[in-house]
Amino acid sequence: MADDRLQRMEDRIDRMSQAIVAMARMEERMISVFKRLDACDESMKKIDERMDKSEKQAIARGQKIAFAERLFWMVLSGAVGLAFIYLR
Repeated sequence: MADDRLQRMEDRIDRMSQAIVAMARMEERMISVFKRLDACDESMKKIDERMDKSEKQAIARGQKIAFAERLFWMVLSGAVGLAFIYLR
């Protein structure tokens, strides 16, 4: 009877050691997943910063283009007005 009890205890200890090893493997996998997530977060931050910079540049360029377009139309309308004055 004592041998059966001892055998059951050994089996339980073996199962517990297997469970502990499996938990350690799982923890290592989780650590690697978290490291990858951190790397992805940093990459996303860099991409966000680049996008913000590009958006600011696009806004500035758009303002310059709008100003140049207004200036062009002002000069063109002045030239057309001047042409009509001289053709009268």
